[in-house]
Amino acid sequence: MGKHFSLAPSVSLLPVELANQQNVGVTADTDILAAGLTPLNHPCLFRIMAAFSAAGIFRATITKGGNTQTVNFSSGNNLAAGAVYMFDLLIHEGGSVNFQYSVNATLQILRIQEIDAGVQ
Repeated sequence: MGKHFSLAPSVSLLPVELANQQNVGVTADTDILAAGLTPLNHPCLFRIMAAFSAAGIFRATITKGGNTQTVNFSSGNNLAAGAVYMFDLLIHEGGSVNFQYSVNATLQILRIQEIDAGVQ
């Protein structure tokens, strides 16, 4: 007889949409989202798809326990204007995340999904 496995009740096989923006003006080094994103389930993975109208550095600001750290995606290299990039970011309990771009630009696309740890 084979073994049967079941997922924990809080684990979803479907990603949860956390942000879905398109054609939004972005001011350099300013939070893109009105409020930081916190995970519904933790730990989890935020899958991020982004494209901007101008070359620049895409950053995450991660806050936990009142301490904020800013980290660069793409090894701190400029993203190419008009190109789509995808990033994954691990998020744990008590953390919130926002995003910034290093130059004034139009945010062409920003999609952020939460993916539960059990289905990564």
